[in-house]
Amino acid sequence: MDVQETKASDLIARSIRCDVMKDFALPFTVKVYLGSMGLSNSGSDQLIGWASDLLHGNDVKRTEAAQSIVSFIDELAASRRKQSAGDFTTYIVQAQVQGRSLTDEEVRGIGVLFLIAGLDTVAAALGFDLAYLARNSEDQESLRREPTRIATAVEELLRAYSTVQIIRVATKDVDFEGVSMRKGDFVSCATMIANRDPAEFMCPDTIDLARQDHRYIAFGYGPHLCLGANLARREIAVGIHEWLTRIPTFGIKEVCRR
Repeated sequence: MDVQETKASDLIARSIRCDVMKDFALPFTVKVYLGSMGLSNSGSDQLIGWASDLLHGNDVKRTEAAQSIVSFIDELAASRRKQSAGDFTTYIVQAQVQGRSLTDEEVRGIGVLFLIAGLDTVAAALGFDLAYLARNSEDQESLRREPTRIATAVEELLRAYSTVQIIRVATKDVDFEGVSMRKGDFVSCATMIANRDPAEFMCPDTIDLARQDHRYIAFGYGPHLCLGANLARREIAVGIHEWLTRIPTFGIKEVCRR
């Protein structure tokens, strides 16, 4: 994951300010994703555009982005079936589950999930974490002095700033804990609220980068635990380490509001 070393150094050389998401977090996660897929960095801007449109665009852009991503995954899977490349897609198309190969739909689903989770989710986490450190200079300098503490700090920041809020659709009318939900209603599972539950965490609204209680559910729980959780943790930790190593003391530019 040393692909961002030059990028981070470029930020220092080019300017005293930058857009963390555009200049660092998204390029970092895209390059990690492309590397795991055995692809060159030439398609990074296209992937960033698709992910942005799918998650943040209007209905038309979301539909177009979804179609583009599915086509991209299908073409990549077809290519790896013809010629293996020792990458993640090759592993998936060659995988056997209970004596059978994965179907095209299963391969597509895994590929799309890996793309979205690997790009937007990790980049958003890096954005939240660096914003926190920008506003809290003592914690920023502490991690810069003792980088061995970054992994533990990442756990606490994941608890405090969970980036994924799951939304489901009710399949039937139901009353739950005094709340009536009708068929077709959107139901949001706000994991950030659970991660700040005072019954589970001492001083839940206090961010303690040395906290050892890591029972948060930022990555889900039980059979719904995110399969990419360990990769995400590692990416976030490496991203923060590279940033703190190469970027001097930093803060957030104040915006004048009239």
